[in-house]
Amino acid sequence: MVVGWGLLATALLLCTAPVRSSRARREDFQRWLTAGAATIVVSVLLACVLTGLVDSRRAALVLSVGTGLACGLLYQAMISWLLARTGMRASTENANTAGALLVLMAIGNLVHDHPAGPSSLAFWQLQADMFAGGTAVTALGTALWIAVLARLGRERRMRLTVWTLTFLSTVSTVNLLSSGFDPVRAAPAWLLAAALLLIAARMKAPACSAEPAVPLTRSSIFGSLIVLFAGTLTLAAQIVVGGDAGVAVIVLVVGGTLLAGQRMVAMVGELTDLTRSRHQALTDELTGIANRRSLLAAVDEAVEQGGAVALMIIDLDRFKEVNDRYGHATGDQVLRHATQTFERRLPPEALLARLGGDEFAVLVPDTHLTPAVEVAEQLLAALTPLQDDGRLLEVGASIGVARLEPGLMSGGELLRRADVAMYQAKVSGLGVRAYDRGLDAAARERRELLEDLGVALRGPADNGQIVLHFQPQMDVWTGAVVGVEALVRWQHPRLGLLSPDRFLDIVENNDLMPALTGRVMRMAVEHGRHWQQDGRQLRISVNLSASCLTEPALLPTVDEILLAGHVRPQDLLIEVTETSLMTNREDALAALQAISARGVGLSIDDYGTGYSSLSYMNILPATELKIDRSFTRRVVEDERTAAIVAGTAELAHRLGMRLVAEGTEDEAALRRVRELGCDISQGYLHSRPLPPEAFGQWLTDQSNLTQAAAYPNAIAQ
Repeated sequence: MVVGWGLLATALLLCTAPVRSSRARREDFQRWLTAGAATIVVSVLLACVLTGLVDSRRAALVLSVGTGLACGLLYQAMISWLLARTGMRASTENANTAGALLVLMAIGNLVHDHPAGPSSLAFWQLQADMFAGGTAVTALGTALWIAVLARLGRERRMRLTVWTLTFLSTVSTVNLLSSGFDPVRAAPAWLLAAALLLIAARMKAPACSAEPAVPLTRSSIFGSLIVLFAGTLTLAAQIVVGGDAGVAVIVLVVGGTLLAGQRMVAMVGELTDLTRSRHQALTDELTGIANRRSLLAAVDEAVEQGGAVALMIIDLDRFKEVNDRYGHATGDQVLRHATQTFERRLPPEALLARLGGDEFAVLVPDTHLTPAVEVAEQLLAALTPLQDDGRLLEVGASIGVARLEPGLMSGGELLRRADVAMYQAKVSGLGVRAYDRGLDAAARERRELLEDLGVALRGPADNGQIVLHFQPQMDVWTGAVVGVEALVRWQHPRLGLLSPDRFLDIVENNDLMPALTGRVMRMAVEHGRHWQQDGRQLRISVNLSASCLTEPALLPTVDEILLAGHVRPQDLLIEVTETSLMTNREDALAALQAISARGVGLSIDDYGTGYSSLSYMNILPATELKIDRSFTRRVVEDERTAAIVAGTAELAHRLGMRLVAEGTEDEAALRRVRELGCDISQGYLHSRPLPPEAFGQWLTDQSNLTQAAAYPNAIAQ
């Protein structure tokens, strides 16, 4: 009886796994596998020795016990590997396995009832054989379950372990069913199994994933039901049949049944937790589609399989403007609207995921680059305005497409290429852009420029990198210089002088615009102070981006500049575009009104190209309109354009504002804008943007005679 309870205790002990890290569990797999192989070798050697010293019956008993212990160790190796690969809790399958082993032993006792009872060697040989066979079958079933349901069967070490356990289970079954078993003749088979297990233990482990699989939980419930059902039937059969071994069998069956019952109770809570956590881990809460984690797993799987796969990165255009202006609730509606649009247009096999914010991704299997680009263009065309509280919200997107090159790239590289293509689609305005290797140079340059910009803006203001050029603004009637517009340039240490189109998008996309704007305003005012000392009182215009209008540091910067006393408030002019007024309208208007209350002038730049309504003109405290250069270029040849300029001049004057004609490049354009009512002219006719020293010299070179020659009608007027 002591031996029987010892076997039972050993079986239960082997089914208990500590909670350990994934790396420790992978090491556990190797240790348990090695221990199992060593146990087989020791058992075989001990059985061979006993065969020569005592008799083969006791040797067979020792070999059966050793095999059972070895299979228990191998089972523990399977569980350790499962825990390392799936991140499941250690107690998930132990109760099922212990119950299954006890029920198997109980069924064996029922089928092969020994009237001699526990005092005979034959009885304990039967128990040892059933213990060996039960643990072997349990370990094999666990290995098959892990290989198939957990989808780990592609790993070589797992396949080798499954084949070895199949071999051990077969040998154990033959041992159980045969009579006169000779351990010496069977020794080579056991030693071969041990050698295969040692080989599996030494194989290199693949990278682990912490992704639980739903079929694991479903199969665990099914396994619990089988154990519970088999235990109940065995118990009922034993009660009907009776027999001398009934007490021991009932103890085993009750133990197995209770363990399976306990597992079923625990499974309810585990299943609920797993369902909730899996939903949260793999699904985007707002849109209900896959999230970043799910996409990355799919990309990694596609890389492993090496098939034809294309990835799209989609970034919604102007989403931040909608979010800031109308609130997050409206922004969420835009995201759901975009999601529904994409789902309707995508092929069924495609995976749509939200990466975060306004960024989506689409993984399209079994396709190449050209068909994927066509799908992206269809997605872009399908985006329609969103109807929200009686207003139409424009929803656009920029899409980058990249194709997987089998064997040449990782999942991270595929994502990077799609992201590079998306950025180029956005900055170029093309909508859809496919990746090509030429884009890498642009992306690399952009990263380097961003790093250099950080150095330039963090350094002292006099480091010579952020510089200003100035373009004069002339009174169309007198020819006098009445103002200047400050235009930023970057004197890059390596690349030379860079125009704004080379770096302003990098500044805007990396939240550097407030720092740049503050520096430009201070530098412009400082140059204005020098001109005042030379007797020239000029209005200084500084451009303000949309992001700066809602920047908390804007008003303190303006106050700091005004308190320094280097410029009068009326001599500082803030230029904003119509488009910038569309971003968070209420906050933008509040900021502009606060600036106007300080006496600073406001100019609406690029007027006529935006989408603002005339209602803005009634509430915006602007002092100046700058009509866009596209009108100035056509004003001589196109009468409709001339009529628009004349009407704009009439509107501006009635509202007490000046009208500036940008882009004046020849005398004919100057005469025409003067006739149509413009007040100020700015363009290459007068001067290109000049650095401070050259602009100071340009001012010095101007004389009344020169101005009169340039404006022959000025005196007559």
